[in-house]
Amino acid sequence: MSWSASFPKPVPKHAAAAAISALSTGPQTEGPAIDQCELAKHVAHSLLPIIPGPYIQVSLSGHANGVGWQKKEGWSNDTISVNITQFTEGTE
Repeated sequence: MSWSASFPKPVPKHAAAAAISALSTGPQTEGPAIDQCELAKHVAHSLLPIIPGPYIQVSLSGHANGVGWQKKEGWSNDTISVNITQFTEGTE
């Protein structure tokens, strides 16, 4: 199952941790995809201290086959992507 979660627009850096915590993949996401999203949120939190501000945009995505990291015939490889972009100006 593929999943994604992202900020609708950049947030001030001081608000980024709370915004990451609030990210959700929606009610249709289940099992391993939820686990992957939680791991991606943890990584995003870990990277925040080294990302300059003043504004931050976070996008998380991935794909979970539900069989660990083994092959599942006809499915894509498991993947987790964490993208953090620093903005010098807000988009208010």
